[in-house]
This record gives sequence, C-alpha cells and structure tokens, in this order.
Amino acid sequence: MKEAYTYLARIYDICMEVDYNEWIEYLFGLMALHNHDPGQILDIGCGTGNISIPLAEGGYTVTGVDLSEAMVVEAQRKAAERNLSISFVQQDLLQLQLGDGKFDTVLSICDVLNYLIEEEDLRQAFAQVYRHLRPGGLWLFDLNSTDKLQNTYGDTFYADLHSDFAYFWENSYDWKRDICSMTLTFFLQKEDGSYERVQERHRQKLWLPHEIQAIGEGAGFTVLMCSNFPTTEPCSEEVERWQFVLRKE
Repeated sequence: MKEAYTYLARIYDICMEVDYNEWIEYLFGLMALHNHDPGQILDIGCGTGNISIPLAEGGYTVTGVDLSEAMVVEAQRKAAERNLSISFVQQDLLQLQLGDGKFDTVLSICDVLNYLIEEEDLRQAFAQVYRHLRPGGLWLFDLNSTDKLQNTYGDTFYADLHSDFAYFWENSYDWKRDICSMTLTFFLQKEDGSYERVQERHRQKLWLPHEIQAIGEGAGFTVLMCSNFPTTEPCSEEVERWQFVLRKE
C-alpha cells in the first residue's frame, strides 16, 4: 500500500469541491486584520498548486513545497500550462531547506499539519517554519477539528464513481491516540481501457487548539488567532475546521 497522495494526485482536483479564490480572500482578510503585507509567500503542502497558482497570477512571488512528488509534478504541469514561473519543490516540511528568514508569509492550507502524527514532528514543523520566516512574518494554517475527524470521518465509508475512475474511502478512528486512518482504494483507467486497482493510506492526528497554543509559543510564535473557519469567531466544537494565525516574534 502506497503513502498518501501517491495516486490521489491524479484525480485530486476532480474530487475536491473547493472555491480556492474564496479561501484566498479569507486568508488575505485575516492578514489585513493584522496589518500584514503578504510579501514573499511560502505555500507548504501546496498540493497541485490550487493556492500557489492564483497567488502567482495575482502578482505575488510564491514558492510551493509538498512532500508528495506526484502532487508537485501536477502543480508544475498546471503552472506551465498558464505560463507561470513558480518554484514548486518536493521537500519534507520537517527538513525544509529553502533559505533562512526568506519569507514574509507561510501558508499551510487544507489540514496539512493533521498529517503530523507525533508531537515531536509537530514541534519540528513549528521550528522549521519559524526559521524560514522573517521577523514579524505570519504563518496561517488550518486543522481538521474534533468534529471532523471523530464524526465526519470517524469510522465511516465513502465511495464515488466517475467516467474514468472510481474510489472507495474507508476510515477507522483510534480513540486512544486520536488518529483517523483512511484507506483509499482506486480503480484508475489505463490507456487500453482496462482499470488498475491501487491503494494508498492517509492518517490524520487530532491536534487541539490549546496544544497548538503551547507548541506555538514554545517555538517563539505569538498565536494571534484561533477561529472557526472561515470566520473570525473563536474556535468551538461545532465546526469542521479551525484556522490559526501565528506571528514570528
């Protein structure tokens, strides 16, 4: 079984029903709320470039980084189709090598940090982002909430059928470790018209707002905001996503 986003990269944009322009507007609204100029932007967990590409089209200098080589390749393809010069890099967040203090803003969109299962890895991620931000820089990221991981995902099963692929998505929640394991089985159409059956595994860890606050402050950040996505209302249990804004001091 392959790791996350090995096969999903090929069909990710079809499966995701997200208005990325609205998402960007929300993030820029949060930056404005804190009087922050986006400047040079690092998009960690850039995926297929759905945030990086619109930002570049808007005139911003963006670097996109993702652990999945398949996702980076897809992002590069999409940028090339639009004649955009964006640096998309395949790197591990825990071992970033992109230049110390180079970026004014770091974005980690669509539950990137939930994929960090161990607290030590989460602390390392915070340290890496801190190192890559300029003083006063902001890091905006979101997390899947308690409700999302325990109830929406939980111990559930999904399936969907498209013209050239189908997938089955089976979840299992570990209540002792607060980890949701997801097994995705794909049937992908090949050039000869036949279908290949492949699988990949995703795991997401529930990180609570008070844990993020403690780790963030321990890494040297000030936690400016924890809100219910996509609002500025304080974090609560009734939403599926939490939004955080941290500043490097």
